[in-house]
Amino acid sequence: MLRVELNQKINDDGSPVTHALHKYHILEKDLISAKIVRRSLDARANRPTVFVWQIDLELNNEADYINKLKNRIRRVQPYVYKKPLPGSETLKARPVVIGFGPAGMAAALLLARMGYRPLVLERGPAINERKQNVEQYWKTGLLNPEANVQFGEGGAGAFSDGKLTTRIKDDRVQLILEELIKAGADPSIAWMNNPHIGTDSLIHIDENIRTAIESLGGTIRFNTKAESFGIRNGSIQFITTQEGEEIPCNAVILAIGHSARDTFVTLMDTGVPLESKLFAVGVRVEHLQSFINHRQYRNVDNDSILPPAEYHFSHTSTLGKGVYSFCMCPGGYVVAAASETDTAVTNGMSYAARDGINANSAIVVQVDQRDFGEGILAGMNYQKKLERLAYELGRGKAPAQKIQSYLNHVTDTEIGEIKPTYPLGVNLTDLHELFSDPLNQSLEEMLSHTNSIFPGFADHGSIMTGVETRTSSPIRILRNTDTMESMINGLYPAGEGAGYAGGIVSSAIDGLKCAEQIIKRFAPKH
Repeated sequence: MLRVELNQKINDDGSPVTHALHKYHILEKDLISAKIVRRSLDARANRPTVFVWQIDLELNNEADYINKLKNRIRRVQPYVYKKPLPGSETLKARPVVIGFGPAGMAAALLLARMGYRPLVLERGPAINERKQNVEQYWKTGLLNPEANVQFGEGGAGAFSDGKLTTRIKDDRVQLILEELIKAGADPSIAWMNNPHIGTDSLIHIDENIRTAIESLGGTIRFNTKAESFGIRNGSIQFITTQEGEEIPCNAVILAIGHSARDTFVTLMDTGVPLESKLFAVGVRVEHLQSFINHRQYRNVDNDSILPPAEYHFSHTSTLGKGVYSFCMCPGGYVVAAASETDTAVTNGMSYAARDGINANSAIVVQVDQRDFGEGILAGMNYQKKLERLAYELGRGKAPAQKIQSYLNHVTDTEIGEIKPTYPLGVNLTDLHELFSDPLNQSLEEMLSHTNSIFPGFADHGSIMTGVETRTSSPIRILRNTDTMESMINGLYPAGEGAGYAGGIVSSAIDGLKCAEQIIKRFAPKH
C-alpha cells in the first residue's frame, strides 16, 4: 500500500483519486484499490484555499513506482487490530460493565465479541426513552435526574454533537471509527478532519451497537443503578443494585461518566482510592455562524461550498491560568445539561447537518485546589456550587451577558443581534457574580486577547451563557498504569468518569484497554 498527498481546489468536484493518479503519473490499469485516509482544509490567507487529501493506493508494480517517485510517495502498512489472547484465571460470573457511554459501549462490544457475554448496568434509560426525557426537560424545565444529557444510553457524548476529534496517538482510533461506521455512521468520519456524527445520528448508532452486543450474548440492563460495591480482602465480590439485587462478580469495568457524583461518594465511602483532579469551568459563547465563516474563510468568495467553519483559541492569563475554547459546535445549539434539580448547566451540540444559525463553544478557565479547596470531593462540590449559583442568577433560567458588556462591566438590558439558543431561556445579568476574581480576570484577558487576533469576537451582540462545569471529571479513580486495575482487585476504572479520558474516542479507547486486560487475565465463562 502506497500513500500519496494531493491538494485540490475547493471548487473542483472531480474525484481526488483520479487527480492523484494523474498527478503521480500512475497508470489506471495498475490501480487495484484506493482508500481516502484523510481530508483537511488549508484556508490560510494569501493563498488558494484547497482540500488536502491523503490517499492510500494499492498498486501493481509498487516497487517500480516507489523507485520512480522516490520521496513523493511512501509505503504504509494497513492497520489490523490484534485481539488479545484469553487468559486462564476463572471468572466467578459474567464480567460487569457499569455505564453504557462510549467507554462502556466499547468495552462491552469487545468482551462480547471475545465470548465473555458481559452484563452492562446503565442507570439511565435506553436512548429513545432518554431522548423523550431530554426533550421534555428542554421544553418544560422538568428534569429527570436519571434520564438527562448526562445519564442514559450513549452517555454524555450522545447529546454533545458526537465529536470524534482526539489528541491521543493510538492505533485503536481507527478501530473505533470503523466500529462507528459499521453501526451506521457516515463513512466520511474515517477521513474527515475534525470528524463528527451529529446528535440526531448518534441515536441510531447507539441502538445498533447495543443490538450487536446483545446478539453476541451480552446483556444490557437499563434503569439499573449500581448502589453499592461488595469488597472483601481487597477484591470486588459483588455489586448491589438500587433494588437490592446482589450481582456476584470478580471483574468490573467502572465506566460511570464524569457526572456520577453519588457513585463517587459511594466509592470513596467503600474505600476505593480516589483523588481530586484539575478541570475547567466557564461559559458558552455564541456568534453567528456566518461571522465565523467570514473570519475563517477570508479569501473565499463563496463560503457556502465549505463546511461550517470552526475555531480553537487558547491563552495563558497573567495569573498563570490556562484559558481555552472547548467543544466548539459549528451551526449548533447551547443545551441545558443539568443532572440535578435547581441547577443551570450548559453544554453544546450540533445536528449532523450543522445548519443552525449560531456557532457556540465553551470558553473555560483551568481551576485547581486554590479555587475549590482541598479534599477528594472539593472539585465536585465546587461544580455543584457554581451550578446552583447560575440557577439563582438566571432566576430559574440560565444567566447570560453580552461579551462586550462583560468586558465593560455593564449589565445588559436587552439581547442584541445574537439570540441565545439555550432552550430554557436566559436572564440577563452580570456574570462576574458567578466567578471569583481570579477566574473573571483570566476570562476577561482571554476574551480581549481573542478579540485582538479574531476581530469582532467580542462584538456584534455575541453573548455568553453560564455555566459550563462538566468539561471533565473532577475526580480520578486511581489505577495501575499497566494493568488498568484499581487498587481494588478486579475493579477497572475507565473513561471520562475515571479521570483518564476526554471525549468519545479517547473514552472508547480507554474502555477497550480495560476490556483487553480482563480478556488477557480471565478465561471466558461458559
